[in-house]
Amino acid sequence: MIIAFLVIICYALILTLAPAIRLQSDSSNYIFKQWIGVVVWMTVFAGLHYQSAKKLTNRDPYLLPIVALLNGIGLMTIWRLYPNFGLRQSIWLLVSGSVVFIALYFPSLIKILHRYKYIWLVLGLILTALTIFWGTNPSGFGPELWFDIFGIYFQPSEPLKLLFIAFLAGYFSDRFQVAHGKWQTLLPALIINGIAVLLLIFQRDLGTALVFLFLYFAILYAAQGKKLILWLSVLFLLISAAAGYVFIDIVRLRIDTWLAPFSDPSGASYQIIQSWIAVAEGDLIGTGAGLGNPNLIPVSLSDFIYSAITEETGILGAMAIILLFIFLLFRGIKISKSTQNAFQRYLSLGLIFYIGIQSILIIGGNLGLLPLTGVTLPFVSYGGTSLLVSFSGLYLLLSISNQAVSSEAKESIKQPRISVLSGVMIGLYISEMIGTSIIGFWLRTPLVDRPENPRWIIEDRYSQRGDILDRNNQVIISNTGEIGNYQRTSIHIPLYPVIGYTNPIYGQTGIESSMYSYLRGNQGYSFQTTFWQDLLYNQPPEGLDIRLTLDLDLQKEADLLLGDSSGAIVVMNANSGEILAMASHPYFDASELTEEWENLIENENGPLVNRATQGTYPPGSAIFPFMLSAALERNLILPDPNSISEIVNSQCAKSIEGDLTWGILANNGCVEAQVILADLLSVNAVADFFENFELFSQPEMHLNIAIIEQPGIEEQAAYLWGVEPLTITPLQMALAASSITNNGTRPGPRIVNAYLSPSGAWETIPKLSTSKEVLSPGIATEVSNVLQVAGESYWKGSALLESSDEKLISWWVAGTTSAWPGQPITVVVLLESADQAKAEEIGISLLNSSIQ
Repeated sequence: MIIAFLVIICYALILTLAPAIRLQSDSSNYIFKQWIGVVVWMTVFAGLHYQSAKKLTNRDPYLLPIVALLNGIGLMTIWRLYPNFGLRQSIWLLVSGSVVFIALYFPSLIKILHRYKYIWLVLGLILTALTIFWGTNPSGFGPELWFDIFGIYFQPSEPLKLLFIAFLAGYFSDRFQVAHGKWQTLLPALIINGIAVLLLIFQRDLGTALVFLFLYFAILYAAQGKKLILWLSVLFLLISAAAGYVFIDIVRLRIDTWLAPFSDPSGASYQIIQSWIAVAEGDLIGTGAGLGNPNLIPVSLSDFIYSAITEETGILGAMAIILLFIFLLFRGIKISKSTQNAFQRYLSLGLIFYIGIQSILIIGGNLGLLPLTGVTLPFVSYGGTSLLVSFSGLYLLLSISNQAVSSEAKESIKQPRISVLSGVMIGLYISEMIGTSIIGFWLRTPLVDRPENPRWIIEDRYSQRGDILDRNNQVIISNTGEIGNYQRTSIHIPLYPVIGYTNPIYGQTGIESSMYSYLRGNQGYSFQTTFWQDLLYNQPPEGLDIRLTLDLDLQKEADLLLGDSSGAIVVMNANSGEILAMASHPYFDASELTEEWENLIENENGPLVNRATQGTYPPGSAIFPFMLSAALERNLILPDPNSISEIVNSQCAKSIEGDLTWGILANNGCVEAQVILADLLSVNAVADFFENFELFSQPEMHLNIAIIEQPGIEEQAAYLWGVEPLTITPLQMALAASSITNNGTRPGPRIVNAYLSPSGAWETIPKLSTSKEVLSPGIATEVSNVLQVAGESYWKGSALLESSDEKLISWWVAGTTSAWPGQPITVVVLLESADQAKAEEIGISLLNSSIQ
């Protein structure tokens, strides 16, 4: 008992300090509410210890300390999660303890329970049946299993468990000849059990119905001793489960969720997934009392209190809880074996089986080893009626243990029966210990990293995330607010489609998602730093800054030029693959995401989409430069463009006057000329060349990128005219164009450059994809020269076409030549309108600005 007192006092002390530790601040953040519960708990168990020592001198000395420790851990967890419910549970603890304290003055209560067992059971069944007509539910929804008595909720099915156990104990002790094989004596008990179970099923109290079935078969086996009963019980339970699956919706839902827990992680499976995540978060030693987030688990103070405790105390804490129940089972079985009074023997067996079965069901449900049942964890979970019944069972066990030695010898149960039953239960407990270890250790990483785990949101409020900077260390995204309420802010809102967002409801996207491990501080620090930070505060270190390849000044110009037009822009260093600017319009403001979400997702213009990497468009004549590259690579003899001028000049993105060259045709997006060129190459050759340019491959970089599917060769028009189903993203177009400017080498794209290490030095973050030679250097130079715009040091291509959804599209693609004075640049402008002039104006302006 002294150990139990020390454990709970230390637990409460840690909870007092936890908020200050979490905020890493001074004593102004200490909390003391849970000490009300500690005082009540100490008063109750000190009183019970005194009273039991006085009235029950031969009692089992371990029962009360085990229950005290279990109850204290549960009470502190409830106070930690929801102080209001902690106060209510403390009051119920005081009531329950007082009932036991007073009952110890009346040693004849067991005899009264035995003598009037049928009356007690009938009263319990009537009370439970009355909830069908006058029942309610404190939560406002779900099965109405409670009576509301002046604001106090009472659940009759809880004491019905105790009365049912007393009935079975009395029935089998009065008709002990059943142990000798007279099956006809089983019929009345079976009928009563069936009535109780059917009543509970009708009320949808399926967990309690399952407990009744297990209790009946367990006590029946203990009394009758035939192994056939064990097999019949398994068969009966399987048949009941099958019938429930067919006829009862909630049973079907729970079994489906149990069999396929990942089928609907945000819906029907949400509870079990969150329970697993909590256990996984606990790891070996837990997050620390008061430092975890078990309140994220649904019904964490009742149905899932085991997972809540495990998150903050870890696998070791969970093992301690299960070992306490095993020890309690051991003491209860010992009491049953010691007593020679048949009624008391069956009663003690029923009580300890009730505690064992219910704890196994709820722990197994938390771990996904069993379907969810909705029963409480005895002595631990929140629930006034449940606590009162559990303490009543404790009183009975204490009383029986006190009489076990002195009682007169009567009939006895053969030891192997009890050993079989206790062995099965201990085996189940051990399997739950193993299940906890597997989830908390072996499956930890995949569970913690699941998108359904919202704990990163809370971490972001208490620990600053790293800033996002441009290539010149200008801040793009930063943090505002104070610890406990940090917020993310941007100094350039139009970049949100690229940078992305982190939102507690809608998750993460963009660079905020891909670089979250660095921004959050989970990566980039030494193991020792992250270990101690996690151990002491259950928080990662302060996030590390990320430097992008974007030039914020160039980015602002791109967004300004794009204005109200829908479209995308990519400005890239053709040599290194670094993205200097990436624009997508229309855009959104992540700070208003929660308020505007419905409008954003219903907006047909798709402001949440990064058009540069996720928007797919038919290229039309914008692929002309790549067809010309293929023709020159194969040394094809091209016809004189002037000889076919009447054909090729009919469908150009921009009208042409004067003599024609293949370069001029490509510059101005003459799709008829492209078709002639493609015919010379053959569709297969064009398809192979496009595949070599990786127009059908998904570039790897720290952004979400659309997956492109290559059309079949039978889609000849797609390769000739550049129409759907041939589609590409503006980023893919920029990478392909860069290969012409970059001497035939397609660069690996990069938008994230480095992170600021804890030492203050910038560390390069490797590219996710490498460069690849797609053209010979000589051909790339020749193509660049052919496509070069007269009097300028850049080449270009263009297109004007209509997509399958009747949306007009303008492409403008350009790359610098060797005469360009600055770094080699590729610019792609995509407008969702027939405005080729504006696309060219934007592109030329950005080319010129990139020199500065």
